[in-house]
Amino acid sequence: MKFLLNKRGAECRDFQTGLEDAAGSAPGAQTLADLLAVVPGAMRGHAAECADCRAAAENLLAARALMAEMPSHAAMGGPWFAPRVMAAIAARTAELGRATDTWTFLPKLAARLTWASTIALLLASGWLYQRPVSTPVTAKSVVTDLTGEPLRESTTPANNDEVLVSLSEQPQ
Repeated sequence: MKFLLNKRGAECRDFQTGLEDAAGSAPGAQTLADLLAVVPGAMRGHAAECADCRAAAENLLAARALMAEMPSHAAMGGPWFAPRVMAAIAARTAELGRATDTWTFLPKLAARLTWASTIALLLASGWLYQRPVSTPVTAKSVVTDLTGEPLRESTTPANNDEVLVSLSEQPQ
């Protein structure tokens, strides 16, 4: 990017473009002299004068050396790389499909359960409505207080005068 501020920006831009083309045509170039031997004569003269373009050429050689040390994608993947990736994608898609299929029956089950409950409630209410009312036969109903103790009806009067009157009225 320094060549944009340089007075000879067009020459530097042409040199770096030509340098990339030369690097493609000379894959075995290991040194700067080998790389500059492939470029046209005018560009060689520019490289001798411009330090920035020489630095760009050295950077290109360093990047090529680093890239040569890295393993190739073809060696990492092998000939069956694409089929294995596609199989993994298909397996993951099938797994996600099974997970959604697991819960698709729930709305159907809920609808059926709602209809079955509605019918059962209608039948039960009709049966209870038509059933005759029967009261259980009990010997005597017992009245209880709040604690549950049975209340006894007493015939004792509320005051003492009534006690005497009630005794006198009893047949002897």
